[in-house]
Amino acid sequence: MKKKDCNLVIDLLPSYIDKLTSDESNKFVEKHLAECEECQQIYKNMLSQFHSKDCSNETKQIDFFKKIKNKINFLQAIIIIIVLVFMAVFFKKIIVINNIENKAGKINYNNYSKVMIESTEKYILKTEYYQNDNNFLTISTKLNTDGITKTISYNFNGKSEIKIFENGVEDNNINNKNVEKDVQYQFLNKSILGNIGLSLKPGSIKSIKLYNNNCYLLDIDNYLNFIDKKTGLTIKEINLNNNSVIDYTYTFGDVTDEKLLSIINNK
Repeated sequence: MKKKDCNLVIDLLPSYIDKLTSDESNKFVEKHLAECEECQQIYKNMLSQFHSKDCSNETKQIDFFKKIKNKINFLQAIIIIIVLVFMAVFFKKIIVINNIENKAGKINYNNYSKVMIESTEKYILKTEYYQNDNNFLTISTKLNTDGITKTISYNFNGKSEIKIFENGVEDNNINNKNVEKDVQYQFLNKSILGNIGLSLKPGSIKSIKLYNNNCYLLDIDNYLNFIDKKTGLTIKEINLNNNSVIDYTYTFGDVTDEKLLSIINNK
């Protein structure tokens, strides 16, 4: 009878240790263990193995979560580094843009001349602009397969005039007779959102050398602008949409009314 009880208790011990047995079974097991040293030893061995297994599982779980935490910390560190690098590049570009605008904005445009030469597959356009205070003159010469078109517009001492010559013959049918001043600098007057968008675009601002000048190369909406670092002015522009190239040259402080009048009278 004792052997039978021992076998029954041994069968119940795993469930008893896991607390799956009923109250009645618990009382039976506990009473038997109190009277049977052999089963008591078996119970202790089982209990030891149970705790060892349980601790091993906990250790594995802890190690597993430690690995996950380490991976998360590593990814967070990488993300933080990427964000910091991105922000550093972004603010550097904002500083470059502001520097360009400040330098170009400080130039005195009351007296200067500018020459633009635009080259495309279909035509070559040379535009000369001269200004002395409120007196200014623009001469545009366009060469294509149809010949030469020359446009002359000026405002001198309050008198304005526009003339167009097709292959040397004056065109008297001019619809638009408004004489306007030159856009003094190309890159400026960008909106705040435009500057932010330019700064966010990867590779939008680079340092480069052009015609022995240290320049910034700005990639703006398929326009490549070469900005002189000293003046903040565009010295070359490439339009990737139509493959046109424009070269700019500037001279400041050399335009007089006498020079303007001489050019106008000899146009």
